[in-house]
Amino acid sequence: MEKSFPKTKEYMVPQIYDYILHRSGDKSVQNDKTGIQRMLQNFNGAFTEEQLRENMEKYNLTKMFELVKKYFKREYDYEDDSIILSNNYQQSINSYLYDDQVNPIFIHIDELLESTMIAFLAAAFKWSKEFENLEVYGECFKYVLFLLNDVCIFGKMQGVEANNVLLKLLSNDTQILQLAESCYWTILVFSLAHEMAHAYFAHIGKKYSEKHLERKEYDADMVAYDIVLRIIMDADKEHILEDYTYLAPMMYMDFFDLYYYTDRILYKTRFYDPSHPTPDKRKRRLFAIVNKDEYEFDAVSGNDLYRDFLDIFKEYKEQVLLKMERGKLDKIIHVEKRRKMRGENEYDTAGSTKI
Repeated sequence: MEKSFPKTKEYMVPQIYDYILHRSGDKSVQNDKTGIQRMLQNFNGAFTEEQLRENMEKYNLTKMFELVKKYFKREYDYEDDSIILSNNYQQSINSYLYDDQVNPIFIHIDELLESTMIAFLAAAFKWSKEFENLEVYGECFKYVLFLLNDVCIFGKMQGVEANNVLLKLLSNDTQILQLAESCYWTILVFSLAHEMAHAYFAHIGKKYSEKHLERKEYDADMVAYDIVLRIIMDADKEHILEDYTYLAPMMYMDFFDLYYYTDRILYKTRFYDPSHPTPDKRKRRLFAIVNKDEYEFDAVSGNDLYRDFLDIFKEYKEQVLLKMERGKLDKIIHVEKRRKMRGENEYDTAGSTKI
């Protein structure tokens, strides 16, 4: 299967550095020195230690938070420097805005969400690129299943062994590393902007009735996507987000769709949250936003990338259902543990995650 992934642009400042390791392993690999060493060992000759350190300064969660605040000031005339960023590991695939019922206090982007997202994108893109390679196909499927089952559902941070599996999957494939990281930063900006949008709406006094709580999320998505697209369009001023990642927020929604799907197939748990619409509904709204005439940029590569991603989105669902029906997933299913997490003994209940 021929793939049309965007080629790395020579003029681009390389984004490839140790983030793929730093957010894809437990505390034993989460420090700059260890991350750089492992990156140089596993991607020999692809970049230098100096490049890695330079990119660590340019691309990090704090810098992206400042970028989002800058665009809120420019586009919506809103700023609140009292809102801080939280990045603790709370064993949940989660992001949210916390307030004290009066003022927003902090935006939380869970470390587990970061860790899982970058690894998921890398595995999905590698799977798509080498779809006809049965060995790669099998390993990528197992890794994505591990992320969605053990990590997403049970909140377990990937350890060194899982990190080594990811590195082996990538096999010095810097193109996949580049694509995964570029899409990852666009998703992180979208997530930060989504939570900041909630603070903005509170600031302007916008209220939602109990019957229209879903609208609150749609509105936050609209503002967040607007911020993302405007950053992309400003590439000539500050080259941060790539145009080929403009559909990464859709991948973000697809990721949660697969998470809930895995939980439903393996544990009969169904997503339900009256205040949060389903990922597929949110994705449809996002497509309506990006199709507006006010957003102009090169969309061809982004369309190709998302098309290839959707191949894996569909393939994963088919394979999980097929293998579940044939009993091939019995060894990785932890039914009793899942029941205890839901606080129920015999009835299936709804599961939800804030995003």
